[in-house]
Amino acid sequence: MPTIDQRSRRRFLATFGTCVGGALAGCVGSSNPSSNNSSASSNVQSDWPTVGHDQANSRYSPTGTAPIEKPTITWRLPIETPVRQPVFANDRVYMADRTVLRVHDVATGDELWTYSSATSDAQMITAPTVRDGVVYLGITNGPQSIVALDAETGEQLWTFGGKEIGGVSGTPTLDTSGNRLYLGTKAAQIFALDAKTGESHWQQDVFGPVTNTLAVRSPFIIATTRSGEVYSFGEDGKGLWRTKLPEGCDSPPALSNRWVFVGCNNEYVYGLHPVSGRIKWETYVDRLYQGGFVATTSTVYVTSSRGVVALGGRKGSTQWSTKLGDFVSCAPTIIDETLYVGGPRIFALASSGGVGISSVRFGTKRWTADVGRHVGPGMAVGNGRIFAPVQADDGTFELIALKQYN
Repeated sequence: MPTIDQRSRRRFLATFGTCVGGALAGCVGSSNPSSNNSSASSNVQSDWPTVGHDQANSRYSPTGTAPIEKPTITWRLPIETPVRQPVFANDRVYMADRTVLRVHDVATGDELWTYSSATSDAQMITAPTVRDGVVYLGITNGPQSIVALDAETGEQLWTFGGKEIGGVSGTPTLDTSGNRLYLGTKAAQIFALDAKTGESHWQQDVFGPVTNTLAVRSPFIIATTRSGEVYSFGEDGKGLWRTKLPEGCDSPPALSNRWVFVGCNNEYVYGLHPVSGRIKWETYVDRLYQGGFVATTSTVYVTSSRGVVALGGRKGSTQWSTKLGDFVSCAPTIIDETLYVGGPRIFALASSGGVGISSVRFGTKRWTADVGRHVGPGMAVGNGRIFAPVQADDGTFELIALKQYN
C-alpha cells in the first residue's frame, strides 16, 4: 500500500496545472510587502495580527511605529515554554503555550480570556491570526484542525477538520480581502476555507507534511513542506509550479514582489522567481535560524546562531552582517528603518547595517535591552511597543511588554 507521501506525489503530478507565466508576470503585487493589507482595519500597519506580520510573511512594516530609543518594561507574565511568538491586534496580545491560548490587555497585561481544547492531547504550537474580530488558531492532535473564536469573548464560532486531515502547526493565513483562509496540514494537504463559515473551497495534496504558515500575495499561495518541496497555487487552487530543494524546509516562505525566499535544512537561503519557481540564487548561512525572515523588495534579512545577515541583489550576496552573541534563535523584524531581533538581549539595529564592510560595521546598533537569558523565538513589534517571550535567568519563561516613553 502506498504511503501518504507517495499518494500525495501521485495525485499532485496527476492534477498539477501549468504556470501561465505570461498572464501572471506583472501581477505579483505591490513593492510594499505590507500594502496588501490596505483593505483590512486601519491599525493593521501598526498591529502585528499574524505570525509574519502580514499575508506575505514579510515581517516588515515600513509605516509602523516602534521604540527607536531604549524602552521600558511595562509588564511581564509567566508563561510555559514558548513555541511561537505572540501576536497583537486591537489592543489585545495573544500567546499560545501548547495547551492554552491566553489573551491579555496590551497596556496592562491583564488576562481577558483563555481558550483550551476539549481534549488533553490537543496542542496549540502556532500563533493565531486575528482580523475583523475573529481569532483563527491551528491545533494538532485535537478533535479539530482549526478553530475560529470571537476576539472579544473567546466564544467558538466554527471549527474545521480533525485527526482525519491532520494537525495544523502553522499559523492560518488570510487573503487580502479577509474572506479566504489558507492552511497546510501535517497530513500533506493544503486547504482554502471560507473565513466566515469554515467551509472548504478547495484542497490540494502535496508531497510531505506542511508544518509552517503559508505565504499569500495575489495571485500566489506559497507553501513549503518538510520533504523539501516548494509549491505555488493560484487562488482557485490550481497548481502553478513546484520546486524541489535539496533538503526539508522548516522555515515559512516569505514573499516580496520580486522573490520567494525560503530557508532549507542544509542552511541555505534560496531566492525563487515568483512566477516560474526557478531557483535564481542560493546562499549559505552558517547555522541558519528558520523561524522567519524579513522580506523587503530585494533584500532578505535572516539570523544565524550569532547574528543577522542581509542578503540581496540578483545573486543573493551578503550585503552586510553583524555579530550579536553566541546564541541568536529569534526571527528578525523591521519596523520603518529599524531591525529588531532577540537573542541574549533585545537588539535594535539600523536596517541599513550602518557603515562598513561585511561584518565590520559602525553605527549598526541603536540600542540594546537586557531582559533575561534569551529572547525568542520571535517578537511582535508595533504601536510603539514590543512583546517578546523571554527565558529568565532562573530558566523560567515570561512574556514581557516594552514601551518607549518620550
